[in-house]
Amino acid sequence: MERVEEKIVIIGGLHHNTLGVIRSLGEEGIKSNNMIIVLSGKEIKKENIISKSKYIIKENIVYLQSDNDIVLWLLKHKKKLNSSCVICCSDGSAEVVIKNYKVLKDYYLLPGLSMNIEQLMDKSIQNELAQKVGMNIPKNIVVSVNQSVQWNLFPCITKPIKSIEGGGKADIHIINSSDELKEVLPTISAKHIEIQQYVDKQMEYQLIGCSLNAGETIIIPGFTTILRQPPNTNTGYLKYSPIKELNYDKKVVTDFIKEIGYSGLFSVEFIRDKEGIDYFLEINMRNDGNAYCVKCAGVNLPFIWCSSLLGKDIANLKKDIDKSVYFIPDFIDAKMGIESVGFFKWVYQFLAAKSHSLYNIRDMKPFLFEFKEYLNIYIKRFTHKITKN
Repeated sequence: MERVEEKIVIIGGLHHNTLGVIRSLGEEGIKSNNMIIVLSGKEIKKENIISKSKYIIKENIVYLQSDNDIVLWLLKHKKKLNSSCVICCSDGSAEVVIKNYKVLKDYYLLPGLSMNIEQLMDKSIQNELAQKVGMNIPKNIVVSVNQSVQWNLFPCITKPIKSIEGGGKADIHIINSSDELKEVLPTISAKHIEIQQYVDKQMEYQLIGCSLNAGETIIIPGFTTILRQPPNTNTGYLKYSPIKELNYDKKVVTDFIKEIGYSGLFSVEFIRDKEGIDYFLEINMRNDGNAYCVKCAGVNLPFIWCSSLLGKDIANLKKDIDKSVYFIPDFIDAKMGIESVGFFKWVYQFLAAKSHSLYNIRDMKPFLFEFKEYLNIYIKRFTHKITKN
């Protein structure tokens, strides 16, 4: 197949999501001088897990203070980067890029949406559209954290209505009583939250895919199921399996993506209750943090997305997977994993996993850098404890 030689702008935070896209493209043969990395976030140090990857050159890493700076930076470099593909790896970067699609579309090849992105980032709007195409939604209300709340269905879960506002995942709480809800609300950073029925789940799964031409072609090679889940995140030890092994309503998913007119990398999250009913949780209109497992299973979604944008033939790219792979988020999972299954079994799971957030035998420096950072933290804590005693 013809190689992708045009420049690719990868925008995100200092996160394994961004690293996964870099590795996916680098392993496909994209040259390091063709990847421009835009890292958004306050005071990111120049030595980090992204800068250590062998697939990029440090001169091509740009550091911005916030997502609000992304559009201005793209416009400033529009001539040099003309016709570059853009991949977003965070909610904030996806929102500002898609929001400014009309301003940027003459210079860049972008993810897009037929409706207002700011509205769709609102979980209550997502829920309405999901119901419109026939998806089930857990019972929920959207409230201000400062108002008196009338809610009597417990347990329940609180979520910021926009992932990029407030404390993010820190604002997610499982609540068991009215008194507990009253105590938690004042501690939440977001101004508005969704209170949602807590579903007694049989399983939680995620469809990771790529939508081309506003849903005309939708590629969903497989699905993830969480085997060991840390609090407030789905980036845990998980299994990624062929889509043919999942009995789900494909039509409502494709109808939803067509309804919003989305083009780009995405993930859609569902929870299945003990009765076998699937409930829509949310769509993420960006590359997903777990998405590197799809590449490791045999389907390179970031490469497919860029190839399609550039008018390349993607007919011969594999769109289904045959075997499951396991993904482990390395340091995030270590403590929970060892406490859950014991040290030796966790080490076995670590080594047996084909996909990792950081560990990669072909690109070891990001993992070794993070290992050194964790080691220094524990040494300082131990030294401080000894000195204090």
